[in-house]
Formats: sequence, C-alpha cells, structure tokens
Amino acid sequence: MKQRDQARIAVAKRNPAKFYRCGVPDGMRRPDAERLWARANELADLFIQFLKEKGDIPDKRHAGTLTEDGIFVPETDEGKAELALREAFVLAVGPSSPRVKARAINIVLTFTTPRPARKAALMLDRPEDLLDAIINDAD
Repeated sequence: MKQRDQARIAVAKRNPAKFYRCGVPDGMRRPDAERLWARANELADLFIQFLKEKGDIPDKRHAGTLTEDGIFVPETDEGKAELALREAFVLAVGPSSPRVKARAINIVLTFTTPRPARKAALMLDRPEDLLDAIINDAD
C-alpha cells in the first residue's frame, strides 16, 4: 500500500492537472465540463459582440498586459468592465452551481438592463394640487 501511495504521489507531481478538479462540477467528468466551458466561452464572445453592435459597450480593442499565467489584464476601466461582464456571462451559462449562476445572472442583468421607472409619491399641500395631478395623468 505504501508503494501504491508513493506511485500515485509521483504521478500527481508529474501531471497535476489530472488530479485537479477546478472547473469540474460534482458528478461530471473533465471532458464533459471542458466541452461545456468551451461552449460557454463561445456564447460569451457572441454576447459581447452583440452588446458592441447594440452600442451598450464601446467597440474597441483594449490595451493591457499578459500575466505569467497567461491571463490578459486590460489597462482601462472600460476594458476591465467588459472582461468582468464576459466572465460573469461565462459563469451564468457554464456548468456551475445554481448559486454561482444566480449571482452571475444578477450581475449581467444589472449591467445590461435599465431599472424600471418608479412612480414618485405625491407630496401635495393642497387638494387642488391633487386634482391637477390627476387631470395631468389623464392627459
């Protein structure tokens, strides 16, 4: 048993990605999860392109730096907002937990849809003001 455990540790040191389950939900195998994450990234690219065509976000390339891990970090706030929105969309449509999906969908909806208009409470001093407000609303 000791030899078996040492062999497993040696294999894990040579190929740590094989033993690392980050991004793989419970009950799912890595190839299935990678396929779903790839599809989520494609959908996120289409979503961002749609927002650019619609004019909700600026249609320009953002300058940035590439970290040692291969992660692109934009220099401008607009670029960071676009990247954050894209990642939130990936989490919303990718194979993640319902809690993560709900939070990501909330972020996407908050950024992309305006809040509904609220009716202001009438603060009237005289009865005539109330009647004038009713007549104006009827028009």
